[in-house]
Amino acid sequence: MDVSMKSPLPEQSQANLIQELIGLRDLVEASAQERDEASEISPEVIHALEDSGLFGLMAPAELGGLEAHPLTVIDALRTLSYFDGSTGWYCQAATTGVAVAGAFLGDRAIEEIFCSEKRPTCAGQAAPSGKAERVGDGYRISGTFSFGSGLPNAAWVVGGYILHENGVPVKRENGQPVMLIALAPRERVEVLGNWNVLGLRGTGSYDFRVTEQVVHADFVFDAGNPVQKRGGPLYAMGFSAIPALCHSAFGLGCGARLLDEWAGYAHAKVRPQGGTLAQTDTFQRDFAHAHARMRAAEAYVRTTFGALYGAAEQGGLSDDMRVDGRLCASNVIASAAKIGQVAFASSATTGLRDGGRLQRCYRDLQAANAHFLTGEQSFIDAGRYLARIPGATPGL
Repeated sequence: MDVSMKSPLPEQSQANLIQELIGLRDLVEASAQERDEASEISPEVIHALEDSGLFGLMAPAELGGLEAHPLTVIDALRTLSYFDGSTGWYCQAATTGVAVAGAFLGDRAIEEIFCSEKRPTCAGQAAPSGKAERVGDGYRISGTFSFGSGLPNAAWVVGGYILHENGVPVKRENGQPVMLIALAPRERVEVLGNWNVLGLRGTGSYDFRVTEQVVHADFVFDAGNPVQKRGGPLYAMGFSAIPALCHSAFGLGCGARLLDEWAGYAHAKVRPQGGTLAQTDTFQRDFAHAHARMRAAEAYVRTTFGALYGAAEQGGLSDDMRVDGRLCASNVIASAAKIGQVAFASSATTGLRDGGRLQRCYRDLQAANAHFLTGEQSFIDAGRYLARIPGATPGL
């Protein structure tokens, strides 16, 4: 297979990639400040990220990707999310799409996605909003989806589809419908626009419609029983572990920036009765609680994904480890969002003015907290499993 993926070769050290990303800070921050009302990241930032090799972060090494350790994935995406929430979110979605395609799709799809002149870029929405039917050696797919983060720059579009037969959803033994993940070429997808939102404005997470079409079976895999075709333990952690890992990294980066912006504001805010906000007992108490909560959330994330990767190397993941994979991601997003509410209230009228980084962190974290992967249902599912409710599953 003549792989021509334009991303870092495996011999490039993972530390070098992080240094490349750190060097983009001024560009990313300046662009975010200038384009706070824009619905897409600037082309200059996208090109710089492409040149850094970031989008090959989790692609299989045999396809020219870095196939990075989860802790390196966290460091890379945390770094970008600290610079700008929208950029970090866009990159976590885009790197997830490439990783999933490289690890779980068939050879014919790999040839077209990774071995063409186009960059192997994938984005979309994995929620099962579409319909699929088996047709010969492929599937007829169609559907309308929301929140296709990174869609404007994607050559291939990810979608979740419920498998149907004779017009009726196909069920598993447990009664749940069979859900497929399929990739369609961007030129056969209609972007619907309408990304007018409170937070994560620059992610270009437009709604989209996949027109009815037949895709070869190699462009499709069963989300409930994914078969790993390439790569090592990064993908053996499980299909859902990859987006959970990346969402976690976003929450850590954006949450860390929120704390720094909050502290900066508190030191600069002079109170009418004298002194600064930072000198008050109430701020110091709240800031200490927030700092501890974020440090604990980060430790939970790093410990969990280090353990998941190690267990995947040994060929055995327990259900208790799997529930931690989703729960730690939900925890860091929810924790950062709640801290954001306190910090935003603390900033009073200053936070009301558009353009401030504290406000942007607050908005981005509230938007992230609404995502189905890490939202309220994630805690409910985890709680059911941890309380040993009959029929509960680990959710990852």
